[in-house]
Amino acid sequence: MSRTLKRMPQVAVLLPTSVKVCRDMRRGILQYVHRHGPWGLHILEGRQGEQKLVQMKEWGCTGIIGRLYTPELVEVALHADVPLIIMDPKEEFQRPGHPLARCSIVRSDTAAIGRLAAEYFLSRKFTNYAYVGEIHGLGWSVTRGMAFADTIRKAGFECHIYGTLPRAEQEDAGLERARLCAWLRALPKPVALLAAMDNRGRQVMDACAWAGIAVPRDAAVLGVDNDDDLCETTTPPMSSILLDAERASYEAAHLLDSLMRHTTRKRHVITYGPAHVVSRRSTDATQIADGVVVRALEFIAVNACSGIGVPDVVRHVRASRRLAEMRFRQVLGHTILEEILRVRLERVCTLLKETNLPIGEIARACGSDSESHLGTLFRRHFACTMRDFRKSR
Repeated sequence: MSRTLKRMPQVAVLLPTSVKVCRDMRRGILQYVHRHGPWGLHILEGRQGEQKLVQMKEWGCTGIIGRLYTPELVEVALHADVPLIIMDPKEEFQRPGHPLARCSIVRSDTAAIGRLAAEYFLSRKFTNYAYVGEIHGLGWSVTRGMAFADTIRKAGFECHIYGTLPRAEQEDAGLERARLCAWLRALPKPVALLAAMDNRGRQVMDACAWAGIAVPRDAAVLGVDNDDDLCETTTPPMSSILLDAERASYEAAHLLDSLMRHTTRKRHVITYGPAHVVSRRSTDATQIADGVVVRALEFIAVNACSGIGVPDVVRHVRASRRLAEMRFRQVLGHTILEEILRVRLERVCTLLKETNLPIGEIARACGSDSESHLGTLFRRHFACTMRDFRKSR
């Protein structure tokens, strides 16, 4: 920056961290501060009971960046009289004549997200498509669904849109479940389904399980935001679109720095869209028509860490071992035992990365009576010990 500052900038960061894209935005802002600061920061996360920042002038505020997610924050921002960058502003803030319309903004290209989702599914040769939006029918969700559906229709296919909800069902997921299950059952199968965001995708997958709809065999489910906590803990893990919000917020922090130094006064619009799809098993492109293999995979996914063996799988699918093994090799290119071990080792990796459980306890939790035997299998597959794997993560 060419213009010096008389004192350290004091910046209020307003981002509700219950929202994944806001956590990504905060990371981008903090990366900028780390590289080009220092800034004094007061970060409002939207937590119950957190200390507010109403008296901006008394605090010495020199800039504000983030979402104005409550009427109180709108009032505070309007009266602060400091450079302000609004993340994902409400439509009303951008209307001519609104006092916030002059502010620089960071906004989502929500239509591009819908188009990428459609292209992702079209490339996997699905013929049936569906969209489940955000429960309140907010504008960004409607736009995302329209872009998804338009792209699907231009490719010559129909897209089913989940309807708006009565107020009571908007406020109570328990009341909505019957409607969502019935709608999912009525869809033509297999169906490629986009959910407006990860939490909504998780609700869809839970409803699929409740309704007896197999994911991904009958419904391939894709979310948006790539919230690891939500996506990795569904059954099966849920694919999701990662958004480019971190990069956009880094640029926004750079812009705020320029505004605070008075090296620019121009209003800017910074746009973020989809970065890429993070594929997980919920959108596995393999459309398996063999019922024996499908039933075996579902049984293994649920029971691999319960100490099952090949005979248990064979009994479940009610086929001879020779036939089951032959079908497995034809469809997947490996044996039933190899699939059991793959799922088991996947679980081992998760526990090594995400917990501090002792190795022996992990072995027992993953269906192995022998820590040494599991260790041998792990080294064979990953060329390192479980302890070294954990240290590297």
